[in-house]
Amino acid sequence: MKSLNIFPVFIIALLLLNSCGTTDSQQEEDAVYPMYVDENNNGINDYVEQSTHEAGSIATSISTNSKLMQDQHFGGRGHNFIDQDGDGICDYAQNGSPTWHGPGFVDDNNNGICDYWDISHARHQRHEGMRYHDENGNNMNDYFERETHMGPDHNFVDQNGDGICDYAQDGSPTWHGPGFTDANQNGTCDYWEEGGRGHGHGHGMGGGNH
Repeated sequence: MKSLNIFPVFIIALLLLNSCGTTDSQQEEDAVYPMYVDENNNGINDYVEQSTHEAGSIATSISTNSKLMQDQHFGGRGHNFIDQDGDGICDYAQNGSPTWHGPGFVDDNNNGICDYWDISHARHQRHEGMRYHDENGNNMNDYFERETHMGPDHNFVDQNGDGICDYAQDGSPTWHGPGFTDANQNGTCDYWEEGGRGHGHGHGMGGGNH
């Protein structure tokens, strides 16, 4: 009789565990990358700041492409925080390169570039987050450059004259490229707002080194 009573409890526990796993998996599938989070409320993505710098260290694979790792224009997965201009933002988040910051880094083909920003990978077309595209082959995101700039809610601004939109360099939640959505019309992409699928805190993924 005792064994009969234990069996339904075991089944219920198994179902609950399975349900939790499905929820976590579904949440990961629904996540939008790259993510934005601003716990200190200074208008700068925590993932690109020194104290909370996150260099794509949440990964499913680690690139061994030494050429990309040694390229000073490109910061590979796990790169150090570099700030030669002293503005408090990682230089690799300001030079237009496909350097990844925040969670979600995945590199199935092991070429050093996150699959979401790798035009040779299927994830590049499937994901809903901000994209990287480099048609002219200058290692800068075309959506940041003057001639091919795409800023759904702003014009191209380049006060420092480096050819990259200033709003792509200041750490702000300014969207570039396709996929912008703003149901409440407050100027910030819905994905990057609190509770959005691209907001790090909402997915239990705060800034910081791991």
